[in-house]
Amino acid sequence: MTEKAAKGDLAQVLKPSIFTVARRLPASALALLLLLTLALPAKAQMGSTLEAKKDVPSALTGQVSGQGESPSDILSTLNHEFRSVYQREKERSSKEAKPLIICIGDHMVLIDESVREQVNFIPPKYTQLKVVDHVPLVLFVLLNSKCDMPLDDQTREELDKIKQLVARARPAMATLGLDGPTLARQHQLLDLSVSFLEQVQKQGKVSKKQLVTFCRDLEPMIMKNVDQAVASQLEIMDKTTSGWREKLGPERFKKLTVLIVSSHMPRERHTCFQYFSRALHVKREGLKIVYSEGPEEEKAALDLLGTHVLDATIGETFFKEKLRMHRDLLSDGAARYLNAHPPLSHQTKAQ
Repeated sequence: MTEKAAKGDLAQVLKPSIFTVARRLPASALALLLLLTLALPAKAQMGSTLEAKKDVPSALTGQVSGQGESPSDILSTLNHEFRSVYQREKERSSKEAKPLIICIGDHMVLIDESVREQVNFIPPKYTQLKVVDHVPLVLFVLLNSKCDMPLDDQTREELDKIKQLVARARPAMATLGLDGPTLARQHQLLDLSVSFLEQVQKQGKVSKKQLVTFCRDLEPMIMKNVDQAVASQLEIMDKTTSGWREKLGPERFKKLTVLIVSSHMPRERHTCFQYFSRALHVKREGLKIVYSEGPEEEKAALDLLGTHVLDATIGETFFKEKLRMHRDLLSDGAARYLNAHPPLSHQTKAQ
């Protein structure tokens, strides 16, 4: 190794050695490689020849800017290089995951090479039915923590405000173009909600039993709205996806990846996941379908997509299992340890 290489940046030194070889090594060999790396500083400090010292990267000899590094500093530098390379490869992987459909908020986006096409899959009917369902829901949320006690002034004011808003919304429902049975159900939900609200105002309090009875009596109508709303969404999603499949062609469509960006609570059996799992014949999240949980930001979701794509390659290469990195790498060892050492099995000494 030349003196220039020995003095070069750690990334330039390690890239052709550790990380290139690491792609081809099992975990046990990687551990051995790390031990050999740690041995280098000791060798360099024990009177080795000048030529041997030149062959050791300066970042690993413990001599940077004339000051020694501790073993933990050396490992930290090495780990920083790993993170840098990993982040760069994630970004590359996410860019290469095309064609891509992103479902985020109220729309879905097709991205393929220079193409970016966006379609809103939430129709007005969906929003209208959701708003009506929210009326009994807001009454529950407002009153649930105040059962069996006198209503405070703030709660009374909130009830008055909700009543006024419903009074304005009810006649507006007739102008939305809903069919007869659907419109009648909206009126019934609003009327029953106002009737319950007025009963609570008159009593000056509400019991837990009254609140639960109110909610469960309205549940069938609420879920009827939910079913109609999601049907209107899925109809648009299917029409849009069918058009994109035709545009992409059968071979490109087979390479499609779907990225779903949503919050934590609806993750299980999410509508978009259910649709694309059937459309793409995928049973679980991880390869063809990726769920990004958290802030609904495309940039963060694409970063997660890069993680999924790169980790699938790592899992296949090291463990012969594409989805191995999609669960805790420590999980198998943790299970073995806990089988041998059941939780709370340690005996404490008598005081």
